[in-house]
Amino acid sequence: HYRKLISSSGEGYFGSRKMDKDDIDKFLDSLQISVDRRDTIVGDPFSHGLSPGERRRLEIGLSVLGAPDTLYCENPIEGFDSETSLHIMEFLKGYSNHPSRRVIVTLNKPSQFVWTLIDNVILLSHDHRLVYSGPRFDLEKFFSYNKMPTPKRFFSLEHYLSVVNTFRHGNQADLWERNFKEWRENANRDDESEITEEIDGFYSSAIPEVRIPKIHSVDSKDFRTSKIWLWIHVFFQLLKRYLRNMIYNPGMVQIRLGMYTILALFLGMLFYDMDTDSDVMAAASCAALLFYSTSFFIFMVGSILPFLAHDRFIRDKEVLNGIYHPVTHHLAVTVSMIPAVLLLAFVITLIMVGLVKFHNPVTYFLIMLLALWCGEALAMLVSLNVKNYIIGIIVVSGVCGCFMPLMGFMVVPSKFPKWLRWANVVPFHTYAWQSLMFNEFSGDESGHNVLELYEIEDVDVGRGMFVLLGYSLVIHFFSIVTLILKNPRRMSRKLKAS
Repeated sequence: HYRKLISSSGEGYFGSRKMDKDDIDKFLDSLQISVDRRDTIVGDPFSHGLSPGERRRLEIGLSVLGAPDTLYCENPIEGFDSETSLHIMEFLKGYSNHPSRRVIVTLNKPSQFVWTLIDNVILLSHDHRLVYSGPRFDLEKFFSYNKMPTPKRFFSLEHYLSVVNTFRHGNQADLWERNFKEWRENANRDDESEITEEIDGFYSSAIPEVRIPKIHSVDSKDFRTSKIWLWIHVFFQLLKRYLRNMIYNPGMVQIRLGMYTILALFLGMLFYDMDTDSDVMAAASCAALLFYSTSFFIFMVGSILPFLAHDRFIRDKEVLNGIYHPVTHHLAVTVSMIPAVLLLAFVITLIMVGLVKFHNPVTYFLIMLLALWCGEALAMLVSLNVKNYIIGIIVVSGVCGCFMPLMGFMVVPSKFPKWLRWANVVPFHTYAWQSLMFNEFSGDESGHNVLELYEIEDVDVGRGMFVLLGYSLVIHFFSIVTLILKNPRRMSRKLKAS
């Protein structure tokens, strides 16, 4: 819900106190969210909830709860109608009215109403050359100085864009770049242009007062201790936010649970009540089932990539605005996924053990849990390194496709080419499948013969599960390194320094 999400976020971001009902209502008033919509489920691609405009306003509202001095917004009004765009920009304008704050937005083609809310402008040509930088009300004088004034009864911004870009004129980016440098040195900008006064007087806007509760100051001697406790507090608030989102918007979990349940039921009915001790063919079928189920259950973790891609957009924006560190977010998301992985592993175990009669259900559950956990870690690492979730799904599918032949089922390790035998120990799939095989076939002579056939008679199940756990931690370590290197605030500071 609006109230619950903002209350949850505010409690962690402020670091001082939880937003009470009056704070939340005033804040939602400034976002121009009507009273009858304030107890509406936010929704996700699987369940109807807020409209896209309401959801965008909520995202922007959540991004300012930390009261950053500089707020970055990339195309906040893209794809929305004029009224929604104006509401969003009025909120950002109200936020920037505080003397210590500024809002930096990128806009492709703002309406005339939105244009009047802008204080300072950086105008770029189509090839990203600087055409103008300075107060909005000086733009007309700049173009008049260069013999390109805005025609009467013509929207000034449309005129500026048509002049500096190539669809009306040739490529003159170099010329405009030189013109701006000359004008900045020589032009007199004491008087505002008549056309700007006329537009500003006609298109007035009601700017809301955006009130953010203040954070209590911290003494320097307590800064280090307070910083640690603040990190812990923010981690738990992010964790609470994602767990609540899982409850209020369970679509992704439901889809995944349905996929795994259907596949497990199909395999369970196909291999119903298999007696692995009866003959060689039954034992071979069981080995094939364990190979296929392990491989494909891990392969299906790619379904979380659309969620991770959407969440990355929110994370980058909040990190850039200084609300938390990306590593804190990664740890919170990782922990919040544990209930879903536990549920999936439990359902798989319940169906497969119940129908196929696999041995030692607790061990089967633990191995499947750790295998899925490694798959989730792999999907998270891939999502951090690709811009599009479709590419991410392709990458995860490719990695799993390469890992499957190396597990030792299709070709036993001794039959690998000598230069490639080391590859058998690379996939985490190997440890999951070998542990499941040993769990199923150890304990009698016929089962031992099957294990010898696949060269896994000496497998230690406990060691295999420990390796799976360590494998997932290594993947998460690389994810953390990636986040540190690609931290938007770190990159922003480097750009500012250069």
